[in-house]
Amino acid sequence: MAISPPSDIINDVARAADPARLQAASRKLTEGASPAEGASFDDAIKEAADKPLMMPGADIYSLRNSLRNDAETANAEKVRKAHQDFEAYILQTFVESMLPKDAENTYGKGNAGSIWKSMLAEQIGGQLSKAGGIGIAERLLNARKHGSSAAAPQGAAQSMNTLLGKV
Repeated sequence: MAISPPSDIINDVARAADPARLQAASRKLTEGASPAEGASFDDAIKEAADKPLMMPGADIYSLRNSLRNDAETANAEKVRKAHQDFEAYILQTFVESMLPKDAENTYGKGNAGSIWKSMLAEQIGGQLSKAGGIGIAERLLNARKHGSSAAAPQGAAQSMNTLLGKV
């Protein structure tokens, strides 16, 4: 039995190419220019070195403050998302307790039915939270913004008691 290794694709293409174009491309590659008549890498580096790093009139402090504001905005978005996810979880437990218990025709029997019911409650809770929820996330965010770290849990507990009293 003979073994036939795969051919070298690059060499096959080079052999099939026009010899004059192959030599021109090889020459340009060795000179550092791209074969597509573009600038060489060294030319691009020189061009980038001539451009200023910062905008005219900007100093290092304004650049630092801009980066800090971007980071704080991203962090605030993460915190808001975490509070919204927490509210979605609370709403999921509320919804799951409200769904009918004896609905095997709807959910199915056994573990599969209970998993499907739980997933349905999770999706409904998530959508309710995205639509504004019942204010848990908002109250927790306000308690975090306006209260100290020791007052936030007390504010959260008070918010939960108020909300549970309304429900």
